[in-house]
Amino acid sequence: MIKFEKTFRQARILNHLKNFEEDTLTFEYRADPLTGRNTTVIKGMLNYVSRFLTSDQELINTLVEKTKATCPFCPENVRTKTPMFPKDFIPEGRIFVGDAVVVPNLLGHAEQSVLTILSKEHYLRLRDFTSRMLLDAFEGGAEYLKRLRRAAPSYFPVFIINYLPPAGSSIFHPHMQILARDKPFYLVRLYLEKSKAYYENHEICYWKALVDEKGDSVRHLFEINGVEWLVPFAPLRGLNEAQAIVKGKSNLLEVKNEEWIGLAEGLTKILRFYDEQGYVSFNAILISGPLDEHLGYFDVNLRIVSRPGIQPLCFTDAWALPYFLWDGEAVEEPEKLAERIRNFLEKAR
Repeated sequence: MIKFEKTFRQARILNHLKNFEEDTLTFEYRADPLTGRNTTVIKGMLNYVSRFLTSDQELINTLVEKTKATCPFCPENVRTKTPMFPKDFIPEGRIFVGDAVVVPNLLGHAEQSVLTILSKEHYLRLRDFTSRMLLDAFEGGAEYLKRLRRAAPSYFPVFIINYLPPAGSSIFHPHMQILARDKPFYLVRLYLEKSKAYYENHEICYWKALVDEKGDSVRHLFEINGVEWLVPFAPLRGLNEAQAIVKGKSNLLEVKNEEWIGLAEGLTKILRFYDEQGYVSFNAILISGPLDEHLGYFDVNLRIVSRPGIQPLCFTDAWALPYFLWDGEAVEEPEKLAERIRNFLEKAR
């Protein structure tokens, strides 16, 4: 059985909002069941930060028009203002799948760093991301990884979506980054090492054990085509974080079409929930084991979080505690978030 451990601590203050009467603050610390990483659940924090999470639509419209004029990812510019792959690697220069276009990254973040342009539209509300759009992007990314594996098989790839400036994107136009290195990124390495240790100690894959408990888990959301969606017990970041696990597939080249559909359709469900809550920006990561072998102790998985809104007064949730101290923080109980997502999806049927 996976251990979901919580501890509670309290602090006493004289609360000026209650005429300086003594008040007790409760802090809930959760340990990630796999890594042991701490996440602090701060009840009531969501209400406090909510004013920073909505956006000024007029400001967004102004930024859309301003950035569209020079956007290299808009369809009229993509063939002249984006790089091409060398002909001995990808003879056609770029990879096209539906509306998705895979191109090299001019300023990369790894030795293999490419971009997948998701849409012909320069700006999308979160409810306008479609499963077809995401599926095309995933298939384009998978095609790139197939070509890469022929050239050099031992790579650890990640897919990353940073949508809009609050998520760290310098370009408004919807796009996905594909990064691959011969050594895993830190979080991937941590998951691989901890997953292997769990398997050796318990003789079961941690990720299988996690989804097998879905019947009893108040954090489980839904399942599509072998892809399980849930809210993590101890979120990495804490703003509406959701997680997906592709059962039995340890790297992105093992993922089949129906599972890519499960990821794409699940993402659109979460993004519609974000949109209904008034959010416009998000980050998502899809992480993989090495491309050249199957690992029985690790499953491909995804994380997605909403980010603060676009307002004249800039606000970021990337402050010192998660940025330097590497602690997690959740602005509401994950179980309450899961309930809100399930209720939304039930009403949206």
